[in-house]
Parts: sequence; structure tokens; C-alpha cells
Amino acid sequence: MSKPPYQELFIYEILGDARAGARELGPDYLGLWLEGDSSFLFFSRPAEEAVQRLLAREPALRLRERHQMSYQQWQGGMELEPLSLPGLLVVPAWVQAPEPEPGQRLLRLDPGLVFGNGLHPTTRHCLELLLLRAAEGPLGRVLDLGCGTGILGLAAALLGARSVLAVDLNPLCVSTTRNNAVLNGLELEVAEGPAGRFLARPAELVLANLHWEVQQELWSEGAPLAGKQDLILSGITRSQVGPLEDLLRRRGYVLHQRREADSTWFSLWARRVG
Repeated sequence: MSKPPYQELFIYEILGDARAGARELGPDYLGLWLEGDSSFLFFSRPAEEAVQRLLAREPALRLRERHQMSYQQWQGGMELEPLSLPGLLVVPAWVQAPEPEPGQRLLRLDPGLVFGNGLHPTTRHCLELLLLRAAEGPLGRVLDLGCGTGILGLAAALLGARSVLAVDLNPLCVSTTRNNAVLNGLELEVAEGPAGRFLARPAELVLANLHWEVQQELWSEGAPLAGKQDLILSGITRSQVGPLEDLLRRRGYVLHQRREADSTWFSLWARRVG
């Protein structure tokens, strides 16, 4: 197969949390994306009857809007293609993989309806920094906060991490990460919930490609950072990178590496002093 198994997407925007009722939506149901106070239900075909049954069962929910788009549009207009980095080859699950170069590990990825295919500069830079960190020695225990498709945590597992805990607030990200772990024959723990709830878990390396507001909370005074030697962080823009670096310095970290794309997106590798 050379094309993704997803073609046209039919999306029903529901006001409210529809997770409890979304388990009974039929074979055309693809998944649920939770965003703020809304649930986006994805189907491979129009699903008016299934959605109306859901609304009848859950009177607190309300249909806000309907959307239809192609899978490529949902992925930001990008046609997914292999990503080749020194030491890692990421290939869409439906594409025939090219022969990896010597020393490259192969990661198959089905992003499904989740962002994080490796082509955005924030994800690519995190992978580059992770590969540099792995070249220095064992990764130890890894926390992947805001895992999305699981690409960073899965790459860490491929690179020999002692253990990986991948976390996301969004249920669709959790199920997608689990599916990608099975696809690659990798073992990692996947959990649903806010990133801060899991920060106290033991880890030597933390991966976090997250919005600035979440980063501020994660690295604030009093956050449990004991033992967390390396932080690879992204998802921040030019106006946010300076404040983030200042915040990390106050917590005992120094900037080890920095990546920048289009003068807009910034990625950092910070290391604990001493």
C-alpha cells in the first residue's frame, strides 16, 4: 500500500466530553480528539445516525459543527514520507521502507489522526537531539510527556532506553501510541492524563514537545525534577525560548544544545549542572 488507509474524514464537533459514549459508534468510527470543551469524533463515512444516537444517550452533549476534509488536509497539507536521520529511519506504516543505511534503526509510524509524524521541525529536532544524547551512552529511564503519536518515546525505546513512559492528555494520542508500539514490537508504558501528574516518576531523560503554558508549569519552582539529568524540550516560539531558558537555569540546568527552524520554532537540550 502506497497511500494512507485514511481518505476522506467526516468530523463531528461535539460540545462536551464524549469519551464515555464513543465506544458504541460503529465500524466507521475512527477515534476521538479532545480539545478544550469539545470532542471531535472522526469517521470514515458520514455518521449522522450514530451521532444522533450518541446525543440521545448523552443529553449533556451538543452537536456544534460538522467538518469534512481529506486526510492530507488534516495532516497540514503534507504528504507523509520517510524521514531519514543519522541513526534513525522513520517510515509511514503504509509505505515500503527504503533500505536503512548502516547503523540506522527503522521505526514504522502510523500517525492515524494525531499530529507528530516527524516532518514538523519541532519533532525532527527532538529526534536529532535524542540521537545525540543516545550517542553519549545509555538513555536510562525516559519520560515522553505529550507523546502524540508516540514517535519520541518509541525512538527512545529503539535506541535502548531502560524503560519508557509515554503520556498524553488526549485519549486518541494514547491509543495511537499503543498501536505504534505494537506495530514496532516495542514495549513501553502508555498513560492518559496531564503531563504534570507524571513528572514525579523516576527518569533520567525527559522528552516534552508541548505548548509554552504547559512547559511553564512543568519546570516551575517545586516541580519534582530529582534525577532528571537531561531535558529535551520543544513546541516553543521565539518569544518563549528566552523565558524558558531562564526558568531552566533557576532549576539547575544549563543549555547543552539548541535548534531553530524558520526563526520561529525552538528546541532545547538542557542538562543538569553537576
